[in-house]
Amino acid sequence: MRLQDCLFAAVGVSFLNAAWVSVPALAQDPTPPPAAPPAVPPPSMPSPASPAMRIEDLNVYPKNGQTRDQQWADRYECDRWSKMQSGYDPIQPGGGVPPNEAASRHEQYRGAMNACLQSHGYTVTSAAPPRPPPPPVVMVSSYGPAFEYHPLVWQIEAGYTVTQGDTTKTLNNGFNTGLGLTWYPSSALPLGIRIDGTYSIFQKNSQSLAAASQSLGTNISNGYQELYGGDLDVELDLHMGSRAREYIFGGFGRYRERTTFQQEAYAPGYGCVYYCYIGYFPFDYTVARSTTGWLNSWNVGMGFEFALANRTSFFVEARYQRITPNSKMTAFVPIRVGLRF
Repeated sequence: MRLQDCLFAAVGVSFLNAAWVSVPALAQDPTPPPAAPPAVPPPSMPSPASPAMRIEDLNVYPKNGQTRDQQWADRYECDRWSKMQSGYDPIQPGGGVPPNEAASRHEQYRGAMNACLQSHGYTVTSAAPPRPPPPPVVMVSSYGPAFEYHPLVWQIEAGYTVTQGDTTKTLNNGFNTGLGLTWYPSSALPLGIRIDGTYSIFQKNSQSLAAASQSLGTNISNGYQELYGGDLDVELDLHMGSRAREYIFGGFGRYRERTTFQQEAYAPGYGCVYYCYIGYFPFDYTVARSTTGWLNSWNVGMGFEFALANRTSFFVEARYQRITPNSKMTAFVPIRVGLRF
């Protein structure tokens, strides 16, 4: 065999062997490769922001992966040991200790619990003190009580009366009291018709007593004048807001004046102070009394009214009042405070 034939044969055999080996390698396996197993997250550790336990004002974190059952068992054991060490039981009212020892015993219990939990493999930190509850929100209306329309309004009043003009020559200042009723025909109009009945009393001054003593021919020691009657007025309300208003009024009235002069005298009688005895005692008896007929009057005034609760209001007012008999004119300024309902 020639040399070139031998080389050809060797090359052919080598090619066939390579082809036979490479065919399986090039063939594709119809079975897909197995899927990769899902990633398993590592076990989570307790977050420092979420303690496993909170005892008193302590945050407790397990350091050694203690189970929940083990945590409760350790807590129970440390609580029992801390109560034995301090004598303080947090379940009992006041810790079960005298009030003057409660604070110190509580600190001992807290320190013992801290030490015991750390010895059992826990990290213990102090919890932030709880925030105090927010103050209660008191809803206060910005308006408060307000005036409401009522057709009929009653009032009671009392006050001080200042005499004016020539009236000061015979009378001292006095006092007054009265009742009233106001009718408001419509809620659309701030206009009312008002009726007042009043009673006033004034003491006679020394000048008047001297004149009475001379005219009556006897010594007059005391005297007073009563004034009673009523007024029919028209009232106009001027609102200053929902809770306050100013008002003006004026009208006419009818009054009677009753004047009384008295003399002081002494009469025998019995007096008892610790023991009883016979003596002479002073008393006033009426020397003269006169009452006029019904006299015409007119008045004008103004006032302020403030709303309260339950349709009640408070008012203060003053008026100039004049009584006009034929012989003289009597002038006053009654200043009154009162309530309306």
